[in-house]
Amino acid sequence: MYFVQLTYIYVSVKDLAELTSEGEKPSGESNVNGSTYPGTALQVGSTGTGVERIQFWLNALAEFDPALPSISVDGIYGNATANAVRAFQRENGLTVDGVVGPATWEAIAAAYNSLESDIQDQPSGYPGTPLRQGDRGDSVRLLQFYLRMVASNFSSIPTITVDGIFGAATTSAVKAFQKEFGLTQDGVVGPATWQKLYEVYGDVADSLLAPNQRPGTYPGTPLKQGSTGTAVREAQFYLRLLAVYFPTLPTVTIDGIYGPSTTAAVKAFQTMFGLTADGIIGPATWQALYEQAQRLRSSDGLLAAFNLVPWPGFELMMGAEGPSVAFVQFLLRYISYFYDTVQDPGKLDGIFGQSTLDSLHSWQLEFNQPESDTVDEFTWNALEATFLSLAAGVPDSTVPAAAPDYPGYVMAPGSAGGAVSALQQAMNGIAQRYCVADFVPIDGVYGTETTSAVTAFQQGLGLPATGVVDRATWDAIFALLYPPIPEA
Repeated sequence: MYFVQLTYIYVSVKDLAELTSEGEKPSGESNVNGSTYPGTALQVGSTGTGVERIQFWLNALAEFDPALPSISVDGIYGNATANAVRAFQRENGLTVDGVVGPATWEAIAAAYNSLESDIQDQPSGYPGTPLRQGDRGDSVRLLQFYLRMVASNFSSIPTITVDGIFGAATTSAVKAFQKEFGLTQDGVVGPATWQKLYEVYGDVADSLLAPNQRPGTYPGTPLKQGSTGTAVREAQFYLRLLAVYFPTLPTVTIDGIYGPSTTAAVKAFQTMFGLTADGIIGPATWQALYEQAQRLRSSDGLLAAFNLVPWPGFELMMGAEGPSVAFVQFLLRYISYFYDTVQDPGKLDGIFGQSTLDSLHSWQLEFNQPESDTVDEFTWNALEATFLSLAAGVPDSTVPAAAPDYPGYVMAPGSAGGAVSALQQAMNGIAQRYCVADFVPIDGVYGTETTSAVTAFQQGLGLPATGVVDRATWDAIFALLYPPIPEA
């Protein structure tokens, strides 16, 4: 899972990111960073794009971890790569055999994704200023890696070395990419070239495209139950991506097999976006799928939503272990950043030990909760409520004087912060002015009441009733409160 940093303080702890929020890169097989396990173990003698991905990820991690050696990104699994893998396995408690099986692959990918979210302002890694010949550094290295991966699928693009130096070869590869995808052929990597490159890279890395096939190309014949192949994988990827943003869409497996679950997801998508709900992907449904996925991947930004976890159904106490304990530890650590009186539980290791108990007691004392040695359902929910209130900040209860700009990310149940507060204020302002809607709490937390209100506004405005606020919904709601001044 790719993680969006939503706090108002910078928390440079990778473990926090792994427990807090979700974004464009869903977990597992649909990760658009290309972290899908290739299906067979990689070892000395292996070659290809899977090896290149592992080499690049390990190289990036080595920049921040002196225990990991730097290696060449050449797609050839030699002794140097095996040694780097062993070093990573040794550090992360994995079997130290120098072979990249499923567990090692997932661990390396997760570590890289977590690092990427910590060090980059944008999920695709765009450095903020155009890259051109003569530039050097990590952004150039990332650009070259994307180009190298894309070149494996497009014969018109030359393969280059990943060395962090933007030389003539990189310029030629950029121009070839720009020509292939109808962009200005200037050899300069600005936002448009970077965004398209990142999109194509992700689709190539996750085997969504046939050789020399561009993303979003309709396969020519309708896809329906019983269909198989790359085009089905591509459609499933778009469906899975959208399911991250729209909870009413069921999640599908990206396996290239159009079965009943894919049919159900297609019907749900078609219903949501006003298409004939027949479960068949014809030209109109395909185009809508691609456009919606692209809109969320680019102009609307990432989904900004905290991934809250329901109470596991049993009390947690000393000696308990597992992800539920790790989540409690995360909540306590997050709260401790704001309250000196709340003790940091220490490492997020999923083990309910003395430090976790001491942290729990300090939180109970600060927030006037009855002291207890266990985390029951009430305590679990109270911890989450404290976390969300801190993540949301203290909202201003007044309606802003002018429509604020779209925040740059999609909001859904679990989102929190100033943008949610501004949205709630706007909806309440409309309810007061026109008496057309119920009031919602202005608490900066995107809960059930906010979801219901957003859905009602979308229905009234003729938008897909998703309960999720993208740019179109944001603009439409604020246009009601701040109608444009007609020109004379």
